[in-house]
Amino acid sequence: MTTSRQEAAMGPGLDPGTAPTGLEEFRAYVRRWASANLEKRSEAPPGLGSTSDDELRSRVAAHRVIQAQLFQAGLAGIRYPKDYGGQGLSVEHQSIFIEETGSYQMPTQLSVTLGILGPTILDYGTEEQKRRYIPAILSGEGIWVQLLSEPSGGSDMAGSRTRAVRDGDTYVINGSKIWTTGAHVADYGLLLARTNPSATKHRGLSMIVTPLDAPGVTISPIQLATGSSDFCQEFLDDVSLPVDHLLGSENEGWAVSSRLLYHERQMVGGIGLSDTRTHSVPQAGESYEIITRAWQSGTMGDPATRQLIGEFLTLELLYPLAAQRISTQLQLGLIPPAGAALLKLLGGEIPYREADLSMRVAGQSAAVWSASGGDGEEDGQLDPAGLMWLVARTSTIAGGTNEMQLNQISERVLGLPREATPDKDVPFSQIRQGGR
Repeated sequence: MTTSRQEAAMGPGLDPGTAPTGLEEFRAYVRRWASANLEKRSEAPPGLGSTSDDELRSRVAAHRVIQAQLFQAGLAGIRYPKDYGGQGLSVEHQSIFIEETGSYQMPTQLSVTLGILGPTILDYGTEEQKRRYIPAILSGEGIWVQLLSEPSGGSDMAGSRTRAVRDGDTYVINGSKIWTTGAHVADYGLLLARTNPSATKHRGLSMIVTPLDAPGVTISPIQLATGSSDFCQEFLDDVSLPVDHLLGSENEGWAVSSRLLYHERQMVGGIGLSDTRTHSVPQAGESYEIITRAWQSGTMGDPATRQLIGEFLTLELLYPLAAQRISTQLQLGLIPPAGAALLKLLGGEIPYREADLSMRVAGQSAAVWSASGGDGEEDGQLDPAGLMWLVARTSTIAGGTNEMQLNQISERVLGLPREATPDKDVPFSQIRQGGR
């Protein structure tokens, strides 16, 4: 039985528009449409401070509206196939769109859906699944998340303990997932579950489309040090789903999840199917802020502080150049697809290092909360440099830790020997777990 929320995420209530195909005509069309329909993007850095649940839901609702407008204008899914509501255009068209909309408010809350989950469904979905889900994704009616990590799993995604037991034409699912961004405001998740515990851990997994409002699914937001609760933990208790929710073949979920991670790295590098860029690129003006902070704190004359600022400026200059070079090499086939891990590594390490540098330059004042404004005014808040430092580590962990990216690069790009895996050929049911 489907709920109204599931039905809304399964089929579009809108018809896709059509954009011009000539590059110059397309650019003029995007420029004209964006100017008439979109709001200018705020210059405030995203992700700072406490975001209430109501604020997050309001932002998601607004981004759904923007995505629906793009869909009706023929500007959603620029490189998605036309058969499923996309435009079927080229990388050049997508680059033009991103360039012309860079200064406008875009539906970034749907970037993971459009850049990772949608492409995975295109790769492994049945024809019925693609026609059922992709148009809704492109029109903003379906928001998707990844249900991969588990509380006891760490970086060992293949060690999933969430079970999906087949009972006739249904799967009965029990387990838990964690660190899912925005699950409480999403419609569906791609769930990696174990369907054959007698197989080796990489061979007994399946990927299952999971409605997040299905009976038995409980979503618990996790409060971060900043006060925000974007991450969630999901509990699945006797969740019953039809077998036709299987994405790909049964017990071949590792291949699906590997492809999903490939699309994630493509998105981080700015060469995936998402038409909105979300990776952490240094913004113009950040260098001025760190220099201003040094003057304000009276440390600009300190050689060590100037050296920290110099490193910050170097990273700000080199990051986009390095990302562009790696992206070009990937597109030309000069490095293997696993080389997308280089983009993820850059996108994780450099923002963390910049946050650390800002904190060091700001000094002790960045770790102190300002006083309350008094009656009728907002409570005090932590200095922006301090807030950035509190969440800085997420960039080196989310979407695969830096250590995992280094493994990918060493083994699949540089060709170095693989790390030893003593449980590779052992049935999952016989692998020691939890110290037992």
